Amino acid sequence: MKKIISFIMAIIMVFACCGCQGNFGKVSLQDAIEIPEDGMIKKNIIQQIKNENAIGSFYGESNGFKYEWTIFGEDITNAADINLLADVNLTETGDVCVKVPGAEGFEYPALLSIYLNDCWDALSGTAYQNEKAAASVSLTGTKQTILNISINKSLSDFIVRADEMPEEDLNNTDVADQSENVSTEDGTKDDYLSPMKNESTQIYTDGKDQYLTDPIPEGKPTPVEPENQEVNKGKAYTCTFSIECSTILNNLDQLDQDKLEMVPSNGVILAKTKVTFYEGESVYDVLQRLCKEKGIHLESTFTPIYNSAYIEGIHNLYEFDCGALSGWMYRVNGWYPNYGCSRYQLQDGDVVEWRYTCDLGQDIGGKNVF
Repeated sequence: MKKIISFIMAIIMVFACCGCQGNFGKVSLQDAIEIPEDGMIKKNIIQQIKNENAIGSFYGESNGFKYEWTIFGEDITNAADINLLADVNLTETGDVCVKVPGAEGFEYPALLSIYLNDCWDALSGTAYQNEKAAASVSLTGTKQTILNISINKSLSDFIVRADEMPEEDLNNTDVADQSENVSTEDGTKDDYLSPMKNESTQIYTDGKDQYLTDPIPEGKPTPVEPENQEVNKGKAYTCTFSIECSTILNNLDQLDQDKLEMVPSNGVILAKTKVTFYEGESVYDVLQRLCKEKGIHLESTFTPIYNSAYIEGIHNLYEFDCGALSGWMYRVNGWYPNYGCSRYQLQDGDVVEWRYTCDLGQDIGGKNVF
């Protein structure tokens, strides 16, 4: 009888130990894991993410702010316990103060997403340490701004501040005036930079042209049709291109699971890159050449009804890969053009950003695009 009792007690102890293991046991990586009070995620969970080359999501809350960590199996160099607690506060000036006590133990970068309670009127943000810029912050979200920042050992205590919006007058010169006077930054006339052509297009009663383009906002460049494009390789200028898909990191539950490995851990496919282009080239021309040079997959199709190329996929991430409202959009100098990229003629100094949206542009600041 004593042996039977001892055996039963041993079985009870085994089950008791299993129940007390917290996040020691194997978990489903398909669901986000709640961060425990002490913030510690155990080594075996991190090892599981590494072994399965999966994406692990962990969520918590601090002072009324929801936050989420995303860890990519391919980034894990050494599986160990990791503290994912984050202390989030709002300063009197509206900046976000963030403290990550366990950052010193990070052996690999991890993405921290902080869900604010309102929307920032900004296109991007910057993390500052002792008033010095330390890292860039991607802004996503539809009804609320989500701050996305890659955390490493050196980034444990910082303040996130919204970047200033581009000057409204940056591209507010009337296109018709440009045909007579193209100036440099110091205000002198530039005889080298040819003016952008202002081709007249038929406007229909609903305000759209023959290619269903909505009226162009005042001060924004009008489209140049591909058949009217004139490229002058004798005149070269520079612009800046970048490609990112950080909004996918906030919508992993919608992502086609076969595409997990295509999503970079910080959402950046191509960091801001200065490129050379020839006078008369379009955004599409440069995107094609740049992707070829960098070995980045690109797939597009020509859409006659819009008289423009349409970007179906970049880096093997396609439209609808992250929900029915997902796909690629482009922004030039802070504005999302309401016409195709092969109709947008580049100008010297343009800043072009290709961004993946999961909500028809609403989650990447394209509120007035549709």
